[in-house]
Amino acid sequence: MKKILGLLLVMMMLVTPFTVRAVTADDEEINIKKYNTMNFREILAQEQIKEEFKEYAETDDQITIYLFRGNGCGYCQKFLNFLNGITDEYGKYFKVVGFEVWNNADNSKLLEKISDFLEQPASGVPYIIIGDQVFGGFADSYADGIKAAITSLYDSEERYDVFEAYNDAVGEAKAEEYRKYVRPVIFNAIFVAIGVCVVCYFIKKQNEELLGKLVEQKYTPTKVVREEKVEATEQPATRVVKKTTKKKRR
Repeated sequence: MKKILGLLLVMMMLVTPFTVRAVTADDEEINIKKYNTMNFREILAQEQIKEEFKEYAETDDQITIYLFRGNGCGYCQKFLNFLNGITDEYGKYFKVVGFEVWNNADNSKLLEKISDFLEQPASGVPYIIIGDQVFGGFADSYADGIKAAITSLYDSEERYDVFEAYNDAVGEAKAEEYRKYVRPVIFNAIFVAIGVCVVCYFIKKQNEELLGKLVEQKYTPTKVVREEKVEATEQPATRVVKKTTKKKRR
């Protein structure tokens, strides 16, 4: 019995190391709708930049330029003036989702999280994301690269979106966490449950055997005594009958 209980204790100890893991805020998926964002026209209006394009509308077919900016930032304004100037030609390809980070702490933390994910540190604004390409700051020399990035992403069959990629990575991390930590706990729990059932079976079997032996030891001597009493009773009765018969014949 002691060996069985010892084995059960060891089995339970094996489960313990897999049951604790810290979860951080970085494991949460990003929902852009929860952030304060602005579209292209709203950003131009806030920066008091006059629209130069005639026909521009946002559609689901367009690719998204993610712009992290500061209100009143000179380099951000320079980039916005650049986009403003190419919208008649390229406006059908893109729309803008802007995050103001100088006056919004949540947007600032989001910039840090996304830049870490892309392994492209944000040393300042504007921080421009087009597909999987990052443009830190803005200079006239970036113009051709940005145009190429816009058309390349628009023509791509599988358009890369950084927030979708981030959320996919979080989902994979959670799946890996399940494979690494949760599933072993379940398997170990099943293993322990089976072990407990086996231990209970053997304990029950041992108890039944012990009970059988006790019953056998309790009732066997009683039967022998009764048989001896019966024999002792029958023998004197027979003798009495014989003596009585002899007296009647006389």
